Amino acid sequence: MTGIARLISFSFLITTALAFAGCQAQEGGATSTTTTSAKADGPKIVFVRLDSLQAGYTDLATELERLQENVQAADDNIQKQMASLQSEMQRIQNKIQRGEMTPKMIQNEQQRLGGKEQEIMQQRDLALASIQEDQMRLQQQFGERVKEILEELQEEKGYDYILNEGGGGGVLVARDSYDITAEVLTRLNATDGGMAKDSIQ
Repeated sequence: MTGIARLISFSFLITTALAFAGCQAQEGGATSTTTTSAKADGPKIVFVRLDSLQAGYTDLATELERLQENVQAADDNIQKQMASLQSEMQRIQNKIQRGEMTPKMIQNEQQRLGGKEQEIMQQRDLALASIQEDQMRLQQQFGERVKEILEELQEEKGYDYILNEGGGGGVLVARDSYDITAEVLTRLNATDGGMAKDSIQ
C-alpha cells in the first residue's frame, strides 16, 4: 500500500471509546425497580469489546471496504499521473542533453512541467481531504449508533456502567458473563442502512 492508501489508518476504537467511556445511569428522578435492586446489590457493571463490534458490524464493514476501494483508486490515479510526468521530464532532459533546446525553451518547459506537478499535488490533497472526511463521518456514525444501543440496554437492564474492554479501554480482566458485545452486535446488524454512504465516487 503506497501514497494516499498508506495515510489511511482507522482509529474507531479510541474515538468511540472516548464517546461513551463514562456511560452510566442517570442520577435523580424516579428509578425503575430493576435499577433500584441492582444498586441495592452494588453497581451493575458490564462491558463491550469495541474491536469486535467494529469487525462484526456488516454495514460498517461494507462502508470501510468501499472507502478502501476509493483510497486505492485515488492512489492509483495519482501514481499514474506522476509516472507520466516523470516520463515527460525525462524526455525533456534528453532533449536538453542533445542540445536540441534553447534556454528560453528550457525555461518554458520547466514552468509547464512545474505547473503540471502542482496540479497533481492539488488533486492528491483534495482526494486526501475527501477521504479523511469520510473516515471521520464513519467514526462518528459508528460511535453514535453504538452509544444509542448502549443507552437502550442501560435503560432496559439497569446497568450502572458499561465499559470498554480492549482498544484503549480501562478493563483489564473481567468474566465473560459480563460481556454484552454479542447482544450489542445483534442490535447493530438488525438496523438496515445504519451507515450513510461515502461521498467519494
